[in-house]
Amino acid sequence: VMLEKEQPGIAASLPKLENAVRPATAETGAPRRELPPFTVQNVTLDLVHGAVALLNEPAAAKVVVPVIVCLSSIICKFIIGHVPYTEIDFSTYMQQVELVNAGALDYSLIVGDSGPIVYPAGFVQVYQFLYWLTDGGADLKLAQLAFGYLFTATVAVTCAVYTMLGLVPPWPLYLLLCSKRLYLIYVLRMFNDCFTTIGIACVVLLLQQAAYWHKQLSPLLRVLVCALAADVFSMALSVKMNVLLYLPAFILVVYFLVGERMLSCLAVVSVIPLVQVLIGWRFLLPLFWDEEASYLRQMYLTRAFDFSRKFLHTWTVNWRFVPEDVFDSDKFARSLLVGHVSVLLLFVATRFVSPRLTKKPLTTLIKDALLHPLTDTAAPGNLLLLPEMGPKLILLIFSVTNLVGVLFARSLHYQFLAWYMWLFPFILHAAGCNFFTGGVIFAAHEWCWNVFPSTNESSQLLVAILAVILLGVWYNTDYWYKSEGEKSSEIH
Repeated sequence: VMLEKEQPGIAASLPKLENAVRPATAETGAPRRELPPFTVQNVTLDLVHGAVALLNEPAAAKVVVPVIVCLSSIICKFIIGHVPYTEIDFSTYMQQVELVNAGALDYSLIVGDSGPIVYPAGFVQVYQFLYWLTDGGADLKLAQLAFGYLFTATVAVTCAVYTMLGLVPPWPLYLLLCSKRLYLIYVLRMFNDCFTTIGIACVVLLLQQAAYWHKQLSPLLRVLVCALAADVFSMALSVKMNVLLYLPAFILVVYFLVGERMLSCLAVVSVIPLVQVLIGWRFLLPLFWDEEASYLRQMYLTRAFDFSRKFLHTWTVNWRFVPEDVFDSDKFARSLLVGHVSVLLLFVATRFVSPRLTKKPLTTLIKDALLHPLTDTAAPGNLLLLPEMGPKLILLIFSVTNLVGVLFARSLHYQFLAWYMWLFPFILHAAGCNFFTGGVIFAAHEWCWNVFPSTNESSQLLVAILAVILLGVWYNTDYWYKSEGEKSSEIH
């Protein structure tokens, strides 16, 4: 009544509005969509469609990720409580740390039951903390719990990296929980490789943020974010040298993120050796140049960063099918190095710096780097700098660069699976696999890593899987140059 008195125009329009929002009925002449009948068949179909959505629907990641992170913690605790611990290197790590705590500086004299220390100073600092936490390594359950939480944290960071890609199906996320060997490496072996894994995952996440927010960040902030990533990269490197496999990807990505300014890129990269000096200060003795200091410095550099180190054929997972005399030869090592460099350069030339990605010819890219080291010469359409493409391309470049190094590694020991397993589900997706084919390949790959000792057949299959996946990623050009939204719209 009040509405009719005060606003007669609005009151007169109410019947029309009521008809507009009234549900469709036979009176209006519009067909009415009824709910399907409540039957066993329809309920079953709903469950099937829901399960398929949890595997393939990108929006389901909001539900899937918290569940996966929680499950990772539960699984680790279950393994710790029900599977006996197996001693391999952890007690040796504790013995080595004990010598360092007692004042030892000569890397050639820092030894344990399974041999001398062969890792940089960051390794020492990490295990010094574990030494303190576990009462000198006596409290193994507490040490296992620490590695269990490290595993969960790695899964959480990896999920964050994956979800930065945009419209990616959830099935690769489930595979993060499906490697038996990876659980052994973390909670039953407690290898230092686990710390480099989370370090690199954090580096990728930081660089993804720099790409995603590229337009909103000032040039100085971009450089600072990249410098922070370099800091984390160097800390991971100080635990184990395998991080160097990612170095070409890191330099290339940073170069684009800082606007193709060569001097800015060099400034960011210089953070890596600087952090190495700060972490290894006590062994490098940079302020002392007498004969003893030079000897200690030499022992540290040659033992912690030993590029000539040879592995035993007995423990290799990837090249078991190669005769031992060939495996031990320098010719085989040089062949692997040539293969590594050649395949990596192929990806760099045809994918990483392709004109379709950088939006400029390769010759122009090189000239700008050499002739304009202080100028932002990045093309406006550079895919690495677009929020819908940059995070995906950064993860892709890091994944491929590392996997090429793994494929041509002189030897893979069982704990080395941690080097790339966090990237493996993504690389399956990038190669064009769906849930079924990706699951089959993942299962075959996992079998290779759980055959102990490795056999000719398991090592041949492992090398074949890695090679075929890299080939699939190279051929899947749409994944390099189209966003997930563009591909999804084409499918529909």
